[in-house]
Formats: sequence, C-alpha cells, structure tokens
Amino acid sequence: MFGFLFPQPHTALHHGSRYFIFHPKLKENIFMHELDSGKRFILDRAYHILYSRSSIEIHHKNFFTNQTIQLDPSDIRVPNDLKNLYGRKICLLLPAGNLEVVTFDAYLGETIAQQRNGTFEATTSTVDFPDYGVVNMGISFLGSDKILALGSTFISVLVPRSKPKPIIWVLVDPFDYYSWIALFSLVVVLAVVLSLFGDGNKSTVLENAVEMIMCLLGGPSRTYGSWFEKQIITNYCLLSIVIVSCYQSLIFSYLSYTRFFPEINSAEEIRNNCIFPRSTTFSNHLNLPLSKPGESLENMCYLFYSRDNTHITTLLIKNMRNIDKSAQAAFEHNLRVANTVFLKYHLLYYFFNKSLIRELFPFYIHAFFESGLFDQYYKNKSSFALLYRQDVLAIRAFNVVDVSIIWYLYIGGVIVSFIWLLLEITLYHFQRFARVLKERLRKCLCNKQIIKIIFVRK
Repeated sequence: MFGFLFPQPHTALHHGSRYFIFHPKLKENIFMHELDSGKRFILDRAYHILYSRSSIEIHHKNFFTNQTIQLDPSDIRVPNDLKNLYGRKICLLLPAGNLEVVTFDAYLGETIAQQRNGTFEATTSTVDFPDYGVVNMGISFLGSDKILALGSTFISVLVPRSKPKPIIWVLVDPFDYYSWIALFSLVVVLAVVLSLFGDGNKSTVLENAVEMIMCLLGGPSRTYGSWFEKQIITNYCLLSIVIVSCYQSLIFSYLSYTRFFPEINSAEEIRNNCIFPRSTTFSNHLNLPLSKPGESLENMCYLFYSRDNTHITTLLIKNMRNIDKSAQAAFEHNLRVANTVFLKYHLLYYFFNKSLIRELFPFYIHAFFESGLFDQYYKNKSSFALLYRQDVLAIRAFNVVDVSIIWYLYIGGVIVSFIWLLLEITLYHFQRFARVLKERLRKCLCNKQIIKIIFVRK
C-alpha cells in the first residue's frame, strides 16, 4: 500500500535493510558511485566490499553526514549512524482524521528526533514517502517491518442508544421474572391445597385462585370455617402485606428517575439485536447478521476501526464524521460505542522499506512504557469528548405525566375487576348449567332403567 510508489527523479527512496555489495577494485566503479550518490535510492545500511587479488577494503556511506568511511577488515567496528541524524526528517504517516486525536505517536516521534538531532513531521499523505506509519487494524504489508508500539487497535461497534421505558413499566419492574413466577406459583399451590383439604372441598381450584389474588389485593372476601384454612389464609395475608408494601415502595422509587431498556454491549447481544449493512467488512468472520436488500438504515449497527480506548474512539468518530461512513452514521442516527470490541491487537508501527529509523524505536518505546508516560499522557491532556451517559436521576417536581400512573392503575384496576366479575358470573352460570345437565342426565338414566325393568317383566 505504502512504500511501493515509483520514486520521482528528485526524491530518493530510503531502504534500511543491510546490504553487502561486492565490487572488484577498479579505478572507476560507476555502480558504486551511483549508489553512493543517493539520487534515486539511499541504501542506509550498505557496505561495499572492494576486493582484488591481494587486498580487501570495506566502505560505508553515512548519508546523514554525506561522508564515506573505510572500515578495517581485521577489526571491524560497525559505526552507529543513528547516533546523530544531522537534521534528517522522521516522517510519520497516520490515517486520515487521526492527526489531531492520537497525538502520543507524534509526541514519541518528536522526542526521538530531539534526542538524535533530527526533525519530525506527522502527515496523512504518502507524497513525502514516510518512514513509518500507523494503521488501525492489525494487517501485514509486504516490504515493511513491524514493531510493537504502545496502545492497541480494535474494531468498535456503534449501536443504537437504549430508549427510556414507558411509565407503565413501573408496574412490572419492581419484581424480576423469578419473583413473579414464585408469587403466582404460590397462588396456584395454595389454591390446590385449599381445594383438596379445605372445609368440605366446596370450592374449585379456579375459585380459590381468584380468592388468593383478592387476598393479595384487598383481603379475604369470604369466611373460612376450619382451623387449617384459617392458618393458611392468616399467614398468606401477612405475607401479602409485606409484598404489597414493598411493591408500592419500589413503584414510588421508580417514579423518581428515568429507567432505560438494557443496553447492547456484549458480543452475544450485538449478534442477537444488531443488523449491519451488507458492505460490512469481516461480517462473516465475526458472524454478524447483515441487512436485506432495500432495508432501512435507521436502526443499523456499524463497525468502526479504532484504537487505545473508548475516549480516543469517541474523538475519532467526532473527527472523522466527514470521512468515514460509520462515523457519519453515528452522528446521523445518534449511535453509541458498545463496550465489546472485536479483533483487539497490539498497536504496530509499520516501517516502510524497512527504514533504518526503526532501530531507534524499541529503546524509547520500552522507556516510555516502564516510566508510565504512556498511561499518563492522555490523562494529563484536556480534550473534550461527548462520552455516552444516561441521565437517570430526575431532580424535579412531579408533573401531570408522572402522576398519570395513578390513572393507569385506576383504569387497570377497573378493567381487572370487570374481568374478574365476568369470570365469576361465567363460572357461576357454568356450574349451574352443569348441575342442571347432571340432573337431567340422571333423570334420563332413571327413566331408561324403569322402562327396561317394565320391558323385562312383560
């Protein structure tokens, strides 16, 4: 991608690999002079070995000082060309939109340049043939060398924000699913027990279940004769007082702040609740659901190539909204950054053409890491980012909308009472119809038996 452009006549391309070039010792070595001129290619680590029948010489060109030195073949000491850069420019290539955000990379490069008498420049263009670059994705480039840097790269997921719950949800949220299941299971069990072992077993399971619910809401609606029934109803009413008191207290507490539906954060939630555009890269590798042709993009999720942490991700989204489609969609549809990231790796510095400058970085990267400067760098910088936060506490007076839950409860109670009334009327008439039908069947059977007896006697 970078470093393979055809060099212009006025721009020399650096190659930092070690080269051992053997030449016969001649008066005029055109090939050696061409390499040492640095017009098209600069071989920073080239060693020219000139040989004849009786002698051997080793020459090395330091392009920083523009001087050629001769090494002693019997006592070779490799010179440190990087000790002094003599004003040589170190060029860093960053992705578009990253220059103003990820300033630590520029800070590290400036520190190295100052220590080695060089200059530094960070750019987003490949025109100047950069020495090294950063890509927010761990991939390999042919002809480049890689060094572990400070930080990480990953793929963030931009998901829709959770919506506030309707006020009617305060009737369900005080207890979780297991509590509601346990409560209704208790009602069913007590209804069955009273039907089997109650006073005369006169009531059915459905009637006893209705009675248990009435005890929970307002107390018993009929008298109980046996000691067993009284003990069960008494203990159940005491339990109902505790349950209803807790239920009411939690409802009043929930009215004081805004509650939201669960956020989409985990990888499982992303795969179950998100739909990504069909052009999403790595969708098959990450097992992500894709949209169908013609489907609206309003509630879509997007992948965004980012680095380091959520704060840097938020700044990159803000800075790249006119460059990246995912960042643009995040602002158009008010998306947030999920907590889960995919394909997280160490940040890599890619040194194009194996630039000689790469040998400076391991020492400084290790020094920055051991001293903790990387961890404190972004903490000490003042940068504004619209981090996602849900304002749940509502410090304000109740208004008509908040108090409308009372009307919901009243209307709900009227509807439930009317349904129970219809249920009781239906149950009463059904039992009456069953008794009449049973009586008629009994009379029919008796008449058939009488007719049969008369017929036998005849």
